[in-house]
This record gives sequence, structure tokens and C-alpha cells, in this order.
Amino acid sequence: MKVCKPGIFLIILLFVSVSCLQKQSLEWFPFNWEGDTISGKYIEKAFLYIPVKIDNLPHEFTMQLDLAMGQTVFYGNSIDPYLKEYASLADKYKAPMFNNITLQMGSVKFKSIEVGYYNNFGEEIPQDSLHSKSPKHIGTIGSDLFQNKILVIDYKSCRLAVTDSLPKEYKNLPAERFELKDGVIKIPFHINGKECKLMFDTGSSPFQLVTSKERALEISDSIITDSLSGPLWWGKEITFYGLMVNKPVRFGKKAFKSSKVYYDKVGLWNEIYDYQKVWGITGNAYFLDNIVIIDYKNKLFRVK
Repeated sequence: MKVCKPGIFLIILLFVSVSCLQKQSLEWFPFNWEGDTISGKYIEKAFLYIPVKIDNLPHEFTMQLDLAMGQTVFYGNSIDPYLKEYASLADKYKAPMFNNITLQMGSVKFKSIEVGYYNNFGEEIPQDSLHSKSPKHIGTIGSDLFQNKILVIDYKSCRLAVTDSLPKEYKNLPAERFELKDGVIKIPFHINGKECKLMFDTGSSPFQLVTSKERALEISDSIITDSLSGPLWWGKEITFYGLMVNKPVRFGKKAFKSSKVYYDKVGLWNEIYDYQKVWGITGNAYFLDNIVIIDYKNKLFRVK
């Protein structure tokens, strides 16, 4: 009969304990994909919604993660009925901001934060639905919550985490430095052999690439293969045309195949590209099989 020496047993036990602690170093909270029908097409992953609780209100809410927004906001039409119902929440609103709000996502709490008020936006919630169990969509979570922190988006497992230091399992991943302006990330893509800055926008889920018509035609065969029409930008009706990309597109060492590039019919988004000085926009669609690590502290973007 073989006997395991106590010293060896303790070493093994310690090793297993440390390994488990490292794997559980992040405090995750969930997100949900919200589908939508746009131009008669059902898009399964149209919006990235995070379940949230607001202060001590006994209700379930959702908010869209939109990292192209520098400020977290409540939608006026949606939050107004709760302001009438709860004086404690109404007292925190001093136009144009809510102050000292606590947003809880899973077991993670963001305390004493400021939240904007987006007037005349969002769906109105009928009085008889205020206390129903179904979560109400109440606003948008912007990049302000993650400044000077590290945001981890695990797309495959539908979960997120926020941490102050980079977990060990991600430290050896190659990193690309990004620019930050007004809370908006601009990451370096290589498109047709040229380095191009793209806004990373988690609010643009249906699109792999969006840019001006001129730039879209430069990297495609110019044949329109798709179109999407609807209130796709903060309630404004826009039509986007999609073209198949026939030039190489990559981020770091990650090459993307079978890409589509979109442009909007009237060039409304061109003002965004010019203001941010970017080639265009990318979002969730390229990274649905990956974990994305956004290090706001050191301005580094990693993909696992």
C-alpha cells in the first residue's frame, strides 16, 4: 500500500487552492442579447443588455451597454413614472443629472455615480406595468463607469467583469494601444494594408464595419448585398447599405473573413467619423467568439 506523505499532500492542496483562487479572481455579472427585427430581418444579437437594480428600488431593469457613450443615462420617458412613484429617486435628480445613484449588476455595485437624463426618449411604461416582474429597459450604460479600470467582456459566456488590475490569465495576451477621446475608444485596425482608427462601439451590434460610402466602396465590390432601415441611431430613421469586403481586414494578429461594411444612405454618421477622426466604427460583431479586455487605465485592448 502506498502512503502519501503529509508534506506532499499539503503542497498539492495549496497548489489547487491557489489555482482556484486565480480562476475565480474576477467578479462576473451577466448580460443578455436582445434580438430585434430590422427591415424584415431578425437580428438575434442586436443589443447588449445588462440587468441592473437602481438604488433600493424593488424592480428589475435593463440598460444597454454602449461604450461609444461617454455618460451613463436614464431615458426620460422610461424613468419618469418611477420618479413619481419614488421620492427618494426623484430627490436625486438635479437637472441635468441624477447624483449619488447606485447601480447594481449581479453582485457588483457601482456606488455614488452620476447618471444623465435623456429627455423625451425611451418607451413609456404604463402605470399598470410598473410593478410587474418583467424587467423594464431604462437607459444606457456608458464608458464613464469604467474609466481608470479594466473592463472584461466575455462574449461567449454572456458575462462582464470590472477590475482594478489585469488578471494573471490575460497578462501574456498581445495588446494594442488605443486612443481615448471623451470616453470613446479608438482602436487600430489594418484595412487593405493601412492602419485605420475605428471607434469601438458596443451599441453598434449589427455591424462589423460602418464607414462613409466613399471608404466602403474602396474595400468592397460595390454591390449592395444588404440593407437595414429603422430608428437605428437614438430614434432617428436611417438606412444602411451593406457591401461584401474584398480587401484584408485584421486587428493585431486576428484576421477577419467574410466581412461586411455598411454606410448610411444620407451620410449622417460622417459627422461622427470627422469629429472623432476615425476611418469608421466597429463593435461586437467581430468578437462574438472572444473575450475582450479593455484596459482603460493603460489604454490597452486585448482579445483572447
